[in-house]
Amino acid sequence: MRFFKREERSMRPKICLSLNCRTIEDLIEELEEFKEYAEVIEWCVDKTEGADQYSEEEFVHKLLMVKSFCDRKPLIIDYKGNEEIGNRIQRWAMGHADIIDIDADNTQIHQMVKEAKKKKTKTLISYHVFDHMMSKDEIATQLLRMEKTKGDILKVACFAEKEIDTYEVLEAASAYTKLSKHKPIVAIAMGEEGQVSRICAGEFGSIMTYACGKEATAPGQFNARDLSRYLDKYYKGK
Repeated sequence: MRFFKREERSMRPKICLSLNCRTIEDLIEELEEFKEYAEVIEWCVDKTEGADQYSEEEFVHKLLMVKSFCDRKPLIIDYKGNEEIGNRIQRWAMGHADIIDIDADNTQIHQMVKEAKKKKTKTLISYHVFDHMMSKDEIATQLLRMEKTKGDILKVACFAEKEIDTYEVLEAASAYTKLSKHKPIVAIAMGEEGQVSRICAGEFGSIMTYACGKEATAPGQFNARDLSRYLDKYYKGK
């Protein structure tokens, strides 16, 4: 998948449009409004009403419907919360979605990655800290730990209480991506104090940055239209 290959002449990260709509109809409406500003689409399935009651047939039908509106842009399926339900949803998504987001603390992570590979679905291993910023060394250690899962993309997102916290995650990302055999990574400092990371992280090796539609799916997100404009300005001439 070319998604993993950074364009040689640009450090600009790809925008992932993350959608957490209550209904499929609302999701498709936001997708239609904002997808032109993104290169990747994420459906946060746990935010969709009734998702925990889906049958496999119902879920796959809805997934393929959403995918048909993505204009061939990669679709990530994410499910936060109940691990049993999330793993069931993610297994159903294998072979249909382009990427599934697996929490780094998932007790079945190694089996999930193996199953996804067999179904030719990429895996994004994600680790979130919503109440503080880890140190650069802690983030680097976490990335190396996640690498052992054999997932395809590694994502670390920590909350920045002050602007200087942002440099911890950016410097850790930069150090990791200097390794000879590193994985593609996503590095984010969440919260208003970390918003700059959603723009400049590409310079530190991050391949992707998250944006929302009408409603943020994580602290500090810009909507995709605004983020696209900020990236245009920041990476112009770089």
